[in-house]
Amino acid sequence: MSAEDTNSLIEQRKAKLTALRAKGIDPFQNKFTPDRTCNDARSGFESGALPEGTKVSVAGRITAHREMGKSMFIDVRDQSGRIQVYAQKNVLGDEHWHTFTHLDLGDFIGVTGTLFRTKTGEPSIKLGGVEAAPSQPSGVAVAPTQPSGDGASPLRGGCASQPPFTILAKALRPPPAKWHGLEDTEIRYRQRYLDLISNPDVKDVFLKRSAIVHEIRSFFHSRGYVEVETPAMQAIPGGAAAQPFKTFHNALGCEFYLRIALELYHKRLLVGGIDKLFEIGKNFRNEGLSPRHNPEFTMLEAYQAFGDYETMMETVESLIVHVAKTVCPNNQLKFPGVRHSRVAREALQALVYCWSILNRFIESASKSPGAELDSAKSLLSELFKVRDKYNSSRHDRPHWEIAREALDEIRPLFERTKATLKNWTDPDHPTGISSWCPQVESHIAALEKLTAEIIIDLKQPWKRAKYKDLVRAVAGNDWFDVTPQERRRRAMEDLKLAGDIAKGYEDFEVTSAVFEKLIEPTLIQPTFVTHLPKELVPLAKLSPDDPTTVEVFECCINGQEISPGYTEQNDPIQQRATLEHQAGGEQQKLDEDFLVALEHGMPPAGGIGIGIDRLCMMLLGQESIRDVILFPQLKPK
Repeated sequence: MSAEDTNSLIEQRKAKLTALRAKGIDPFQNKFTPDRTCNDARSGFESGALPEGTKVSVAGRITAHREMGKSMFIDVRDQSGRIQVYAQKNVLGDEHWHTFTHLDLGDFIGVTGTLFRTKTGEPSIKLGGVEAAPSQPSGVAVAPTQPSGDGASPLRGGCASQPPFTILAKALRPPPAKWHGLEDTEIRYRQRYLDLISNPDVKDVFLKRSAIVHEIRSFFHSRGYVEVETPAMQAIPGGAAAQPFKTFHNALGCEFYLRIALELYHKRLLVGGIDKLFEIGKNFRNEGLSPRHNPEFTMLEAYQAFGDYETMMETVESLIVHVAKTVCPNNQLKFPGVRHSRVAREALQALVYCWSILNRFIESASKSPGAELDSAKSLLSELFKVRDKYNSSRHDRPHWEIAREALDEIRPLFERTKATLKNWTDPDHPTGISSWCPQVESHIAALEKLTAEIIIDLKQPWKRAKYKDLVRAVAGNDWFDVTPQERRRRAMEDLKLAGDIAKGYEDFEVTSAVFEKLIEPTLIQPTFVTHLPKELVPLAKLSPDDPTTVEVFECCINGQEISPGYTEQNDPIQQRATLEHQAGGEQQKLDEDFLVALEHGMPPAGGIGIGIDRLCMMLLGQESIRDVILFPQLKPK
């Protein structure tokens, strides 16, 4: 919709607003209280709990309307769902019918009527008849009383009768062009309210996210944990290696940093005698954006005195299984692959090659029409239709089903394209079919790999494997016995990771690259990777049986890390040495207050951290972190 069209519609809506006010009607009422939700009315009628003719009052936004001469159907939607409302001119009367016609898509309305089923079987509300009302001064709209099912009318109008509807808010802007399923990604993220209005499945994701967070809190409270709140502005950002955001405190006259982790203040609380604690809070890292990274993200951290990494493994496993029941009661994630973008990319690339070669053929053969030219044009039209299906950013099915469907459509189109062009020589590629067919075949082969079903089973107990054992299985049994120089050579040449290993990488970072690129993506089923290199986690205790590793785990599900957990370091001398090394001699980066707290004695403890956003991505089958954050960070326009 052009800006000119939008402005024209806004002016039309403002004119309706003026007309309503001229009739003494306040289009922004706040005195209507529905007696049930739209879904309660609909489901109650379908189940038989509310028989036909039951009087109900509901309120919500108008998301559809269909005029049929002297009657009109509108859809009213609230948070719970939608229900159809039926209005008739002969029931409302001329004046109230005229008011009803001033309603637009997006307006909020409260209605009272009786339940019935249309000829097509749709549960609906029939707006009630006009009832007499106490006399009021002419032209004055009177606030309605709270509606109920006892026959009371919801509104007193500005005349001797009251309509069975109340205009609660007039929308001055029209809804997006694609009202039923907003697809423009930029609008969806930047104007999330339009996304929530247009896409019920998006709203469902965020309602489920709320339920997940609620269950996390319930889980920890049931285990005797205390929920705490710690400072978001810190003098020294600690607990992680990340770039912080900087701010300035005017009253104190000094710089502060937005926290990058919750950890160090939680350990102060362990010192203070709070033995089991957790916090769900915002962290801020002034780093890049990606489908898995947002500068502002929600983190859960929990600590248990007298526990260790094994204690926390049980905690993470039990927590995720408990929380998952809110979205997958059978403990299986049916949409875990979230590889829709890869399916779309491979399908579109295959189609683009076919489209490109057909287009060149049509251009070159246009001067000598024939059967092949007509066939090419027909094929081109079909390719466009199929391409549009895979341009969509929203999918409500597993990626493997979409991949199979794509193959069923693309293979025949590919074969017909080859048959149409078998006798044509492309002037740009004299080698003919062999110049472009392999490209299409490679994308078809990639689609075939994506047809494999991936069902994540959360059934306990979960697999446990040591970091070094997993690396040996991929990089060779002698990986940790050879020299650092040989490890680097193998990683770059034998394992083809030259592009992932920077020149300045330390030895442990080379091994970490092997794990992150070749091992972690294969850990689809829940797996605890234990005993990581000590250089990766400076705040954890060394493993007694292997001092090159620490008592740490990473919980990996669906090929990505969901939660790390540690046996926390409580030796103040070792902790100081580790943090001083990490600070690189820059004393201002050392959190001296935290180290002083440790010197007062901290009990042995286990700790975990879980990114709430990534957990929701996994449980709700979302590809991008922006799809589980209501208002993700975007560059201002």
